[in-house]
Amino acid sequence: MANAAVLNLYTLMEWITEAQKALQQLEISPEQAVKVGDIALRPTSSPLTTVDKIFNAEMDALTIASGADYKKTMYRDALKNGLYEFIKSREWYVNITAHTGMHPELLRKYITRQVIQLCPITPHWAEHIWKTVMSSPDSIMDARWPTDLPSDPDYVTIAIGDYIRKVVKSARDTEAALQRRTKKTEHSHNSNTSKTLDIFVAQEFPKWQEEVIAVLKTGYDSANKKFDKKKILAELSTSGALQNKKVMPFAQKMQQQVGQFSVKALHRAVEFSETSVLSDIQNYLKSTMGYTTVNVVNLASCVSLDPKQAKAAESAVPGKPSFLIYSH
Repeated sequence: MANAAVLNLYTLMEWITEAQKALQQLEISPEQAVKVGDIALRPTSSPLTTVDKIFNAEMDALTIASGADYKKTMYRDALKNGLYEFIKSREWYVNITAHTGMHPELLRKYITRQVIQLCPITPHWAEHIWKTVMSSPDSIMDARWPTDLPSDPDYVTIAIGDYIRKVVKSARDTEAALQRRTKKTEHSHNSNTSKTLDIFVAQEFPKWQEEVIAVLKTGYDSANKKFDKKKILAELSTSGALQNKKVMPFAQKMQQQVGQFSVKALHRAVEFSETSVLSDIQNYLKSTMGYTTVNVVNLASCVSLDPKQAKAAESAVPGKPSFLIYSH
């Protein structure tokens, strides 16, 4: 464990050193893109994108969390939020901006926050980074905890980040399933051909799901945090909803989610524009997954779909788009 921790710190030091070189090079030509090793930076004046805002919100949330952990002397949690989760967020940001470049101001913010958050646990390492790598004239011991933090984390922006991660995973899973199905057929899925990804975005939940959610809300006892299952079953039966074989599995699934995530699981409204978010990551999906074309299809305004598209679109619900992948 100790050897692994030392190796992680060394790897982090090497990454920060390379990042500092990129930042120093950008200072010479601030309006030009810079690439040093794996560090790609956009011009300083470039506007913040959706992905930039997600990374910024995640950094703020993790800094707030690690600060609270330190105050409670919960050092294991402080290390989890202030180092491991912080690095995980940064790695995602580096990966998703590989072809466009990171915003330099966010990279500076990440490095400064990372060193300060580790200082209470690894003061000598932090001092070396602060003075030798970052060329600060003062000691890290004179640095203060970040004061540019919001009063509360930006949960909506963080939710957009979670949404993007889930969409990318679902798209990969869909393609993997397609490859498994076609592997033994004559016209197998060829990864070398041009690929198109259709993403279907729904604005409304199926009516039967909304009816089930309404019944679950009336059957939930907020005082005891339990569902009145007899009442729920009676209402579903009376309304005739049980004729749909999907109703009971869905009702059971939603009750399980309430048990896991609280009654908020029944409030499923999406607080951001899925089509806008997906449009922002179209180039990322093309470059990382090899798609020639990525189409974001808003089902609320779509005029017509071919039979395969219509079939794929059936499973789309707000917050969980569906996919169709085809080669040509």
